Amino acid sequence: MLRLARVRKGYSQEYLAGIMGVSSSRVSRWETGKTEMTLQQIHVFATKVGISPSKLFGFLARNGQAEPTPIAEIHIEVFTEEAFKKLSQVVHELGMEHATISTKRLTVWK
Repeated sequence: MLRLARVRKGYSQEYLAGIMGVSSSRVSRWETGKTEMTLQQIHVFATKVGISPSKLFGFLARNGQAEPTPIAEIHIEVFTEEAFKKLSQVVHELGMEHATISTKRLTVWK
């Protein structure tokens, strides 16, 4: 992702290194995963190559793995607080790598 973003912008490693104040070999090591970037370097790199810093943070946090592609989307209407808690617990137990949940509270529970 790092190399692709740099190349899409039309920057050489040397040019990007110059505007970031690092060596071109450091940029190369970032792109090959041999050296980690600091938070500030991630932010500056993303800004300079025109990508979202949060997108780059996410990519690096996943160790370069692509985001999983969902295989299904399920909409469930829940009518009791107890049912909501049970469903939330199931999703939590599966783990964020297997399922995510988004909620919209329609009424205030008493």
